[in-house]
Amino acid sequence: MISYRNDAGAPQDPSGMLRYGLTEWQDLAATVRYAIGHGARQLLLVGYSMGGAIVASFLERSPLGARVAGAILDSPMTDLSRAVDHGASRQTLPLVGLPLPQSLTDVAKWIAGWRYGVDWRSLDYLKGAAKLQALILLFQGTADTKVPAATSDELARIAPDVTYIQVTDADHLDSWNLDPAPYDRAVQAFVGRVLRSSAA
Repeated sequence: MISYRNDAGAPQDPSGMLRYGLTEWQDLAATVRYAIGHGARQLLLVGYSMGGAIVASFLERSPLGARVAGAILDSPMTDLSRAVDHGASRQTLPLVGLPLPQSLTDVAKWIAGWRYGVDWRSLDYLKGAAKLQALILLFQGTADTKVPAATSDELARIAPDVTYIQVTDADHLDSWNLDPAPYDRAVQAFVGRVLRSSAA
């Protein structure tokens, strides 16, 4: 498990904010360089939620991404804009109780882009998914309240080699908790496949 910017004991991002993989991938790249420099021959990355965004960003942006044989992603935040839309769609307007209109969410995202420098297009890691070289094991709960399952569906369609496990009724990062044994078996089988592919 690695630390990355803004974690306790790690350097602060110049903005002081999380960047959802946009800058944190560089901290993962430093870890990969360290591992390779200390004799690592096979690399398998694991990312949960925003960690999945960091892994995806690293695989798309870093030349070291080619050294990664496999990645395990659980409820990865592969498109922050759609995750914000997903969360907002679950909210209601105060007093009247009507659903929050998408137009209000769009305005809030525009303000965030202007005020905090959020580049929403740069936080969409699905647009480069077709070029990913690593084998991917992807877990996604169908009842995820944080990350829309549709983004994982799209990743599974676009990326070249994805083993996709949808867990019915699982909320965000709840796939293992709901049914640990099949989850563990899938991870073990995937790790074996990565090892065999790296040895070939």
